[in-house]
Amino acid sequence: MFRKEPESLLDEATKETLEKLTQLLQKNETIQTYQQIEAKAQNHAHLNELIEQIKIKQKEAVAFNHYGKPEAEKIAIREAEQLTREFNEHIVVTSYQDSLVEADDLLQQLIGTIQDELVKEIEEKLTELS
Repeated sequence: MFRKEPESLLDEATKETLEKLTQLLQKNETIQTYQQIEAKAQNHAHLNELIEQIKIKQKEAVAFNHYGKPEAEKIAIREAEQLTREFNEHIVVTSYQDSLVEADDLLQQLIGTIQDELVKEIEEKLTELS
């Protein structure tokens, strides 16, 4: 009937800290740059057209293969590969990839720091208990 929302295992202080961390990340220049470039890439008419053309050529290659037309299949595959290269080399795509790596590095560093601190706190608590 009605789905019950899963209960959070986080206490209120942890939820508040997580919310503050999220807000700080949203203000971070690396994250903002990534989000801006991502939006630009998603709304870029030429890139979206390239994606559609690549899909069409890939479908054509599959159809040509199915109907036993190997030469037409090879041509469609070559055209799809050329369109894919054009897409991958586009400045917006390369900028997006670079900013994604930077944002990921930032998040991985943050996760590592949090993990290290938690392990340290747990070890200290265990030492106190023994």
